[in-house]
Amino acid sequence: MTLGRMWNARVGSWHEHVNDSEAFDEIRRSVVTASRVTKTDRIVDLGAGTGFVTFALAPDAAHVLAVDLSAVMLDELTAAAKTRSIANVDILRADLSALELAPNSVDLIVTSYALHHLKDSEKAALIDRAVVWLRPGGRIVIADMMFGRGGSSTDRAIIRQKVRALLRKGPGGAWRVAKNIVRFGLRIGTELPASPTFWCDTLRSAGFAEVTYSAIRAEAGLVTARIP
Repeated sequence: MTLGRMWNARVGSWHEHVNDSEAFDEIRRSVVTASRVTKTDRIVDLGAGTGFVTFALAPDAAHVLAVDLSAVMLDELTAAAKTRSIANVDILRADLSALELAPNSVDLIVTSYALHHLKDSEKAALIDRAVVWLRPGGRIVIADMMFGRGGSSTDRAIIRQKVRALLRKGPGGAWRVAKNIVRFGLRIGTELPASPTFWCDTLRSAGFAEVTYSAIRAEAGLVTARIP
């Protein structure tokens, strides 16, 4: 199953999961606080889903472009925008690994729990393109699962926490642990998290300045940066 078809099938469960989760609520608050949106900002939300972050930013922005691979997710977002009478949101269905936007057309790029689905080379290429899209002084805010493959004590603590959470689910959880060990070790599957160091180094290499990292909770981290 392709990633797009997977998310088309998971719209309802994902929408309910993020909107009823204390952890995701904290992630959203962190993104909104770090974004420091102004009334003139033109924003792009990468991996917008059903609008979890989009709708938190839109009231304070000039415009938000919600980008997602799933047409069904974007249909839900469009319907919700109409219900909420939010008129400054547009949608774009696109694969983030191939997304192209006009140069110097964006003030702020945000993304929440989407980029870990990209390979590291695709993450880096996206950041290189983001530099072109952003206007001088433009910002980027990335919230995602951020850990490496056990090279640091923080990595190991996060991995242990995730393993314990799965094992508490019984035999099904144990089976997922076994599968994830193989996938994580070989860097295959749909979840390919990168470490905070990877993100910070990649942003600096692309030309971003004022690069910062902060932990949110569990495996979730937040990286911000600015175009000089």
